[in-house]
This record gives sequence, structure tokens and C-alpha cells, in this order.
Amino acid sequence: MLEVAGELKKRGAKRIVVNATFPLFTSGLKKFDDAVAAGVLDAVLGTNLTYRQPELLKREWYYDVDCSKYCAYFVLAINREMSVSSLCDPIKKIEKLLSSR
Repeated sequence: MLEVAGELKKRGAKRIVVNATFPLFTSGLKKFDDAVAAGVLDAVLGTNLTYRQPELLKREWYYDVDCSKYCAYFVLAINREMSVSSLCDPIKKIEKLLSSR
């Protein structure tokens, strides 16, 4: 992730924000702290779908994304034997948002 961020920065990217579905940071946070301090990385978005270290949650560059609502939707759909494809398809939500403007 940091290697790719560095390469993107070399190629002229102004801001780099990365996503980690399961933000485990098994190699520690220091490399990410250093990358942010060096201007290589701006932010990391991570979900609450796994345990997050308390130290991670205190980092200014880390944004915790709450996905529990979507997990509940999937559980409900599966329990009712419904298709989950509509939960993954954002087109209707985008169209509804645009029509309300």
C-alpha cells in the first residue's frame, strides 16, 4: 500500500487516500506515521469490521468507517431469502439522490 502510494506521488498525485477493509496494521503504525509526515499519504479509511487497535483510532490520518448498517442489511436479506445484489448496486441510490436536488 505504501509502495503504491509512493509511486503515485512520484507520478504527480496531489492527495493519496487509501482504503483498508480490515485495517489490521500487523507491521505496526510507524511506517504509516512516517508516510503521512513525509507527505506521501494523506489518509487511511478503514472499516469497523474487525478489531482496531486503540492507538490506530487516535491517529489523525485514520478515518473509521462504520459498516454495521450494511452487515445488518445482508443478514436481513439472507434470512428472508432475498437477493443481496440490490444492496451492492448504488445506481438506484445515486438516482434518488440526484432527483431530490
